[in-house]
Amino acid sequence: MHAIDPEPTSAPATIESSSPAPSSKPSSAPSTRRHRRSLWRLPAYRNWFMADTADVLAVSLRTFAIPLVGLAVSGSPFVAGLLVTVESAIGLVLMSVGGALADRHDRRRLMILLGLTGMGLSAVATVLLAAGLMGVPVFAGLVALFAVMNGLLGPSNDAMLKSIVPMDRFANAQAIREARESCVELSGGAIGGFLYRITGWMPFLASAMLYLIATVTAFSLPRRNAVADTDTSVTAATDHDDKPARPAPSFLAQFVEGWQWTLAKRTILAAIAQGAVVNVACYGSIVGVQIMLAARGTDPALIGLVNTATGVSALVGSLAAGWLVDHIPTGRIIMLTFAVLTAAMIPLTVTDSYPVVVACMSATSLLFPALNAGELGFIFGRTPDAMQGRVSTVFETTIGIPGALTPALVGWLLQTHGLGFRAVMLLVVCCAAFGLLLACLTPTRSIPKPAQWDEAEL
Repeated sequence: MHAIDPEPTSAPATIESSSPAPSSKPSSAPSTRRHRRSLWRLPAYRNWFMADTADVLAVSLRTFAIPLVGLAVSGSPFVAGLLVTVESAIGLVLMSVGGALADRHDRRRLMILLGLTGMGLSAVATVLLAAGLMGVPVFAGLVALFAVMNGLLGPSNDAMLKSIVPMDRFANAQAIREARESCVELSGGAIGGFLYRITGWMPFLASAMLYLIATVTAFSLPRRNAVADTDTSVTAATDHDDKPARPAPSFLAQFVEGWQWTLAKRTILAAIAQGAVVNVACYGSIVGVQIMLAARGTDPALIGLVNTATGVSALVGSLAAGWLVDHIPTGRIIMLTFAVLTAAMIPLTVTDSYPVVVACMSATSLLFPALNAGELGFIFGRTPDAMQGRVSTVFETTIGIPGALTPALVGWLLQTHGLGFRAVMLLVVCCAAFGLLLACLTPTRSIPKPAQWDEAEL
């Protein structure tokens, strides 16, 4: 299942500046023709895509392994869920800081630093697990360091995309990312389960190798300092009447501006409210199923196959996402996606049968790629390049914090006598239904097809 992703996929998931939108800037005919070229003919895009894909796959393997390793070293479902919460919560808290960093500094350098740091931490985890020296405190410390890395450096990947993709191709780039996320979900669970079945440290070794690929590829990206290419609201400027240049705004000023600018839009606020609630349902079902199956001794390969099945469904959905977004108003896609999520989770309140789990989780993944391509394409496609890092991280932080706290709650619910997994799924169904209600009553219901996005009010 895809959570609402401000990536992000997608999930996981409407913005117009008070200054003229990027689409309103004049462009020449040659520029227009150049923008219509296939994205794959842009060397910078190809290099970015390879680096970002390696990073996403590394995160997928690590995310799969953390609750399983946590359960193995502690023997407690609650501790396993708590470790997932620690990583998510720390990363989300720091993410808005990372977004401001991405808007102030060379994003290429930040991506390189992300790859080097991830490679080093993954190598340390591999060595400690292989040597049998991994305990709960040490593993929790490593998980926290991974979270700090993702929070401070991860936003550079997302911000870099808008720097290298023409404005009129950004929706297409978002659709490609959704297909990529589906492929990663399709393969990540199966690969993670296979590697973990060999030995617990193999997913981290593979993660280290992927971060190495991301680092090498990031070196091929163009050098670009976002501070030198921003609009008048966030950068220093020299007036044409020979007035002295204004000093560049402080980090704190830019940080605050990102929050103020993002939260001033009604449609974004509605999307945040829906995303926060629905992410609880998404993460609750994903982590609940994973820990429940692991606790009852299910083969790790079969646990990974749940992700594979949802990945197949998401891949099918991503292939149809472009057509759906072009032909169905995005607001209707949002409502339909939440309705399917609610209905698909209801059977799991009465059974934890493995085939039913696979079928229900797969059904929920079908429409999320179209939701993310539409809603997130609307949001980030109209965000100025200078604000990409901050707006994306404010959005992701606000919708992600409730979801980040969910795994600990799920671990606790799984240990309750009499209810266990059913209690988790009741929580999931209630949150999904509330998200559907919000989608029907709030401004996101009015988001039109992409052809009318320029006329839609935020």
